[in-house]
Amino acid sequence: MRDLRNRILTIEHGFHLFMKWVLFIIIGAMTLSVLLGVLFRYVLKAPLPWSEELARYLMIWGVSLGASIAFREGSHVGVTMLQDRFTKKYGKGLFQFAQIIIIIFMAIISIQGFILVSKLEGQTSPAMEIPMAWPYLAIPVGCFLIFLEALAILIFKDDRHEER
Repeated sequence: MRDLRNRILTIEHGFHLFMKWVLFIIIGAMTLSVLLGVLFRYVLKAPLPWSEELARYLMIWGVSLGASIAFREGSHVGVTMLQDRFTKKYGKGLFQFAQIIIIIFMAIISIQGFILVSKLEGQTSPAMEIPMAWPYLAIPVGCFLIFLEALAILIFKDDRHEER
């Protein structure tokens, strides 16, 4: 059982390293898109119709994917005043209850988000003419990743707590 836990935690660590590189690439592409948009609009006087839209969609994806990384690392704003007032035993129970609420909430948003994305068939973005499902897909994917993180925190809390 311990070996399975270690494998899962190793896979999770590798996945998060991969996600950080994906976020690095997204931020770089977003920066390049904005710089090209400014250069072409104000210096060359020939604006690019797609640069602002691409930067917007990359930012949406970056925030959605980055939220799961922030959740894993405990970087989200959290109010722990109530949890800190309880004894360690009751504080741990409150923390677990909060993780269960987060799991339920993220599952609902993910399911409803995937349903919404499936209804966007045929709609395309104005400038780049890509399916609008791609930008909208960022929300359910990000929420699903937070769902997995909350589940992992609930199951492997003792192993992961030492990392923080």
